[in-house]
Amino acid sequence: MFSYLQHRKNCKIKQQDRANRIASLPSYYSTPLTSQDRSILSTPIGTLASNIRNKEWAPIDVLRAYGKKSILAHEATNCLTEVMIKEMEEYVEGKEFTGPLAGVPISVKDTVSIKGFDYCIGYSSLVNKPALIDSPLTRLLKDAGCVPYVKTNVPITLLSFESTNDVFGRTSNPHNKDYSPGGSTGGESALLAYGGSRIGIGTDVAGSVRVPAHWAGIYTVRAATGRFMKSMNVSINAHMYLVLNTPRSGGGN
Repeated sequence: MFSYLQHRKNCKIKQQDRANRIASLPSYYSTPLTSQDRSILSTPIGTLASNIRNKEWAPIDVLRAYGKKSILAHEATNCLTEVMIKEMEEYVEGKEFTGPLAGVPISVKDTVSIKGFDYCIGYSSLVNKPALIDSPLTRLLKDAGCVPYVKTNVPITLLSFESTNDVFGRTSNPHNKDYSPGGSTGGESALLAYGGSRIGIGTDVAGSVRVPAHWAGIYTVRAATGRFMKSMNVSINAHMYLVLNTPRSGGGN
């Protein structure tokens, strides 16, 4: 009985923390998308990074465009777990980005540890135990110029073709809320399909990015074994894969 009560308490605390983080964002995150926002969101990744390197676009403006869209995606699908947008505003302000993905916002599955944020993967017992350091994958992404701004929902244990857990709730498919976006990387597929991210990272042992990509109508690049490191500061053994968005009708695009 006591463990169940603690479970419910931890779930409520985490959901309230997520709601507070969204509510505390600057007011422009709740305003309609501007013409510049739409231009940024429709720009391919290579061009986006080039524009940032050439100082044609400021990294903060790119982050804000994707931040706005990710919040809209979350309202429609409940796809987000950790909302790191405010901290990333401080990270990009005044920073000169280089590298192949200079200044490109990137979403990551909740399994990936980022310093200062939880990676509870749906377990209430892991709530309020933030990572002490960035995982090797996070450091690799940052070295490439990426800006990790949100983390996305998963099923508890990761062994499911759904994406639901007591901590964060159920993620729905952006094309039809009565359907699932797949699993276990379902939060990523919902966010990408809605247009709230262009590039995301997930894990796959038995279809955990391939199924969500199919169900949400996006592309996934299945990397060869060993292409990405397995160390993510969580107790799972899975290879890393790259998930890419492709514009299509529906899902808020």
